[in-house]
Amino acid sequence: MVDHDMKNPTTLRHLLTCNRNDAQPEAACFQKRLAATIIRDFQSAVRLVRDHFPRYLDRLSGDQLFRIGVAFFQQADVEKARYCLELAAGKEGSWQHKAMLLVSRTYEAVGNDQRAITVIQDLLDQQPEKTFRQQALKRLMTLQSQGGNPLSMTDTV
Repeated sequence: MVDHDMKNPTTLRHLLTCNRNDAQPEAACFQKRLAATIIRDFQSAVRLVRDHFPRYLDRLSGDQLFRIGVAFFQQADVEKARYCLELAAGKEGSWQHKAMLLVSRTYEAVGNDQRAITVIQDLLDQQPEKTFRQQALKRLMTLQSQGGNPLSMTDTV
């Protein structure tokens, strides 16, 4: 049995060479391989996800999805970024509100300001902590001032 210490070189070698012939199901193998790769070399982990996209992403932790989504966003791969960030936003954790803000930015990047506004409004409905609320309100005002929404924040329905 392989030691499950992710910093152990023997464990890393085993997990990095894990393949379909192993007794583990493929998705579980991918999860372990990704966890080991993230520790060793984050950019290699991003490439691994890209190579297997979108398989197995629903099995990853919210933190992993968020970090990989941010990397895709920084690489201007907004579709992959959005997919990862939306999954991350759906999982409980400290990354949730950050992920939603970035999801809105992915919609902005493809010119869908209306959808970006909707995501920001959904975020505000969740009553995020002050920092994220301020960022979301600032972004919302910017988008609305650019004509993304006919209703201003001061209009009433």
